Amino acid sequence: MGVTARLAEFVSKTPSSKIPDQALDAANVGLMDSVGTALVANIHDIGKIITSYTDQMGGNPTATVIGTRIKTSAPNAALANGTLGHSDDYDDVGGFGHPSVILMPTVLALGEQLHKSGREVLEAYSLGFEVGTRIGGNIGADHYGRGWHSTSTLGAMASAAAAARLLGLDTDQTRTALGIVASLAGGVQANFGTMTKPLHPGNAARNGILAANLAQLGYTANQDVIEAPLGYVAVFGDQQANINGMTTHLGEAPLHVISGIRLKEWPCCYGHHGVIPMLIELIGKYELRPEQVERVDFISGMAYGFLNRPDANTYFGGKFSLQFNIAAALVDGTVNYETFTDEKINQPAIRDMMARVHLSEDPMVSRLPARIRGAHQEQEVVVTLKDGRQLTNEIEHATNTLRGHQVDIKFEANASHVLPSAQAKQALAAFRDLKKVKDVAEVMKTVALK
Repeated sequence: MGVTARLAEFVSKTPSSKIPDQALDAANVGLMDSVGTALVANIHDIGKIITSYTDQMGGNPTATVIGTRIKTSAPNAALANGTLGHSDDYDDVGGFGHPSVILMPTVLALGEQLHKSGREVLEAYSLGFEVGTRIGGNIGADHYGRGWHSTSTLGAMASAAAAARLLGLDTDQTRTALGIVASLAGGVQANFGTMTKPLHPGNAARNGILAANLAQLGYTANQDVIEAPLGYVAVFGDQQANINGMTTHLGEAPLHVISGIRLKEWPCCYGHHGVIPMLIELIGKYELRPEQVERVDFISGMAYGFLNRPDANTYFGGKFSLQFNIAAALVDGTVNYETFTDEKINQPAIRDMMARVHLSEDPMVSRLPARIRGAHQEQEVVVTLKDGRQLTNEIEHATNTLRGHQVDIKFEANASHVLPSAQAKQALAAFRDLKKVKDVAEVMKTVALK
């Protein structure tokens, strides 16, 4: 049995009893967090544009567009909700990139349409996460290095797997769904810092549902698409791709979702989530003031090409600018949701500090082969003061994540931008423990405008 067939069999035949509560609870946290990031995105132009487009598209009103009064078809809702969820780059990371803005819109749209239980939705999320992570972990480092946005290229496969599970597709139909969606996968990093980056996961979620729907109706595709000549790995992978590794210990090892999700504290690319706390620690330790700073050097164990944006001048661009995030932390002493505005990034004090920031890659790491370079994520920041002192901080790699009550606080804060306070609390209570929900359609009412 080939890799595509084994993954499809895993998705279609894994019994509920083999998916532990630990996996479902982790999936619940990621899903809930991304619902919150989708809600707050409605206050921005990108949210207004994508929801307006979705409304114009019409469609069978079976699924909710989060934070609106719009109901549309499951694929259209997935497009909107995936785009909304990633709009602020505030959604989680792990697995195959940004997993929840792929899986949340997929499983909620179909779950609502099909009146699935919360447990069924979380099971589909967990299995889709496993498929995306196993493919992504073995496709080769150059997949991302060549400019593909792995969240959407790998996410399309994860979405199709999750959708196939909810639709009850058999193994052959699931193989077909993966074959179809492989031809719909895409997303390039050149669009980072624009509205099109968030469109990537929305498009992947929509295409996953589309592929599963077509497979259910009898559409055809290459059923061995992952390993086939001119197939998924041949196109998206590199010479280090390990196709057989995609199914090693499949169904035996713990599900990746259990330990694979990290929730963001700040609404920006996770590449900044090491340097921000390093700087905040220096500010607190030395009572550092911005007028003392002569120069800032950020040395990283990996290249940050798409985060090297010294001329970023919009809040979208700022989410992918190390210069801006470093400057904002030093000037304001903190970074938060309000940091990312067009006004903030163009303040004279911010522009002056951005010009003082210098990026460099650790020369030892730059000489390593591309396939292992990304594993070396040591980071160091050196703040040179005008009196000649140098303040230094370093970490091996960013591992920070929100936990416990912090997750609830973030969700309610995001929801309160769009929903009345009482409804935001109701939504939090509804999404906190989806395992107990009998019909996801009832939960979705809490994130729709009245």
